[in-house]
Amino acid sequence: MASSQALEALGHAVSGSFGTAASTAALAPLDLVTTRLKVQRQLDDHAQYAGIVDAFRSILKTEGFATFYSGLGTDVTKSIIDSFLFFGFYNFLRQRSGKSPSVLREVALGALAGAASKACTAPLSNVVARRQMTPSEDDTQTVRQVLKDMYREGGVGALWAGYSATLVLTLNPSVTMLLNRRLAERVIPMIEEEVDVPVAWIAFLLAALSKSAATALTYPFQTAKTRLQIPNASSDEEDGDEEDEENGKRRKKRKTLLARLVAALDRTIFGMIVRLVRTEGLRALYDGMEGELLKGFFSHGLTMLAKGFFHRLVIRMWIMSHPRLKAD
Repeated sequence: MASSQALEALGHAVSGSFGTAASTAALAPLDLVTTRLKVQRQLDDHAQYAGIVDAFRSILKTEGFATFYSGLGTDVTKSIIDSFLFFGFYNFLRQRSGKSPSVLREVALGALAGAASKACTAPLSNVVARRQMTPSEDDTQTVRQVLKDMYREGGVGALWAGYSATLVLTLNPSVTMLLNRRLAERVIPMIEEEVDVPVAWIAFLLAALSKSAATALTYPFQTAKTRLQIPNASSDEEDGDEEDEENGKRRKKRKTLLARLVAALDRTIFGMIVRLVRTEGLRALYDGMEGELLKGFFSHGLTMLAKGFFHRLVIRMWIMSHPRLKAD
């Protein structure tokens, strides 16, 4: 029983990794465009885009086609590791929790699995974000060099910049998995009985809709996370220059626990959201959301479609390589 559970968890982890890698590579241009749309307000030295179509045209015209795939290798590697850990943790925890966990428990399991997997890949995620803001012809640094630069700029904390947002965004995959599972349990049996439609395509649509719904709910946190990942932003530099003297005086006058808590909160995802609303307005939290919804629709749909194929393949290969399992 234990070996079959381990095989199931391993099958989901491996197939999920291959599925995520395929969708990440396919949607790399859209991912780069949405990243730039999220941070364009705070970067004066970058072009300002009117929307997704304008961003695609401008990048293609001024920077070339190769720019759309800046940091792709690192992104695919991060996605494979992240997905392997998430699907592995999620299925292992779900099997341990019983046959039918409650809705809240299922969301909690997904959040816990997401937090654990993102903690391992946060530095790579920050490397990808930096490379997507760099024209491909100037993108000559290795991953190791970028990590060294990040460490030199802000210490160990810089490697995990935006992880506070990740803890909130762990709700995204868990909500996605929850919606996808619940919809699949109700919709697929009905369609199999009444409509002659391939189940794979129904699974694709359900997964895509689930991801889009979860993305819309958590998008402000995604914007704030991206802002935290991009260093030396012009708006932050200006605010920092003006506030340096005031902060210095405040530190001399009072080093109370409350002041320290406020300063720490300002460097978190919640502090960034408050700052964005105060300085740029509520609309800034939703810059590029249409691109993220489009990416989420195709990303999770392609991931789950490919995952189903690779999962069956992994299980078959495992059984073929272990004849004893056939006899059992």
